[in-house]
Amino acid sequence: MRNYLTVPAILKALTILLLLGLTSLGLWLIGIHLGAEYHLRQARQALTRQRYAAALDKLQQALSYRPRSAELHLLAGRVARQAGNFAAAQEHLQRCRAAQQGVSAELQLEEYLLRAQKGELEEVYRYLAPYLFEEGPQTPLVLEALAHVYIHTYRFDLASQCLHRWLHLQPENVAALHLRGTYYTLKLNDDSAIADFRRVLELDPERIAARVLLGQTLKLHYHTEEAAKEFAIVLEQDPNSFAGRVGLAYCHIDGSRWQEARACLEQLSRDSWENAEVLYLRGRIAVGEGNLSEAVSRFEAALTANPADNSACYHLAQCYQRLGDETSAGKTQERLDQIEKDQKRLLAITNEEKAGLSSNPIVCCELGEVCLRLGIKERGLYWLNTALRLDPHYWPAHEKLLHFYERLGDRGEKEASFHREQLAKRPMDP
Repeated sequence: MRNYLTVPAILKALTILLLLGLTSLGLWLIGIHLGAEYHLRQARQALTRQRYAAALDKLQQALSYRPRSAELHLLAGRVARQAGNFAAAQEHLQRCRAAQQGVSAELQLEEYLLRAQKGELEEVYRYLAPYLFEEGPQTPLVLEALAHVYIHTYRFDLASQCLHRWLHLQPENVAALHLRGTYYTLKLNDDSAIADFRRVLELDPERIAARVLLGQTLKLHYHTEEAAKEFAIVLEQDPNSFAGRVGLAYCHIDGSRWQEARACLEQLSRDSWENAEVLYLRGRIAVGEGNLSEAVSRFEAALTANPADNSACYHLAQCYQRLGDETSAGKTQERLDQIEKDQKRLLAITNEEKAGLSSNPIVCCELGEVCLRLGIKERGLYWLNTALRLDPHYWPAHEKLLHFYERLGDRGEKEASFHREQLAKRPMDP
């Protein structure tokens, strides 16, 4: 007996298949919604304590469920900027712009803030100023970005104003307290820095970067045992922390515990052994163990990696004297004198002559030159270029930049050619 599919049977089967398909689609859409919302909630939770890196990771996971969400890309762009990941911030903001098919006020603000933090503050400040004069929900974002810019460029008076207003608006903002603590370390106000870092850790005990800075500041204040405890906690929270292990090694050296210091450094990866700080510490250990020849090679390598390391320079001069090499000791002492002179001049410009940084190309050029000599390349280039923004024909700034880029060889030829061409236009002296 043959079985024939009747029209009603076919329709029934198609109806069942359609219902199954719709159910599967609904479950899939619900899964996407729930997955995105789960990661978004985790991101927002991380943001309540300003854990930007963790929040960015969760936002990127949320975007795997909603890759075309303008809202998520905007938030990810903001958090990436706050985390200092400018490349990721740029990418997310571009995707937000494409998804919006236009520019919202929030997106425009984020693009201005990103440009400011990438070194274009002068070009965008007029767009940010209204958020400072008329306080609103976006004002803390602007104050945060400007505080970073001003600290990065040594404009400490303006940084202080931004931090003061930011903490007035958000007294327990962990990122604001952390940044103010960093500001105090740069101003050599260690007691205030320690107070801020301790408050940060009260609010967020797992904030490793703040604990590292607390340990470093305590060590500079000769509270070696307290510092060692902080670095030990860092290593409990992150056994692979380079800063934690180096900080603990410093504390062992300050206590003349040479074997413990050496054992601490030996747990670092071999890739870290050529780091300037590690080389310096290995030199200190060699001195403590009476191996002056090894110490000399370590300190010289440390100075090659970081030409502005006055501690390595001081101990190298001491080693040469103990070895009876007065010529090398004298040259090293001259180098140390120049480093200390540059450090004092940097502080003098940023504290006593700061007014000239907004209008005087001579002051900006000198600060840029001092920063380059101290190995602070990014800030040195910033101030030399600031001098040229104030006066495009300020030839000393062109000369310093030409010399810098010429030393880079092929990598700096494009920039070197530009400054060479500008200098060729310099009027000849009568």
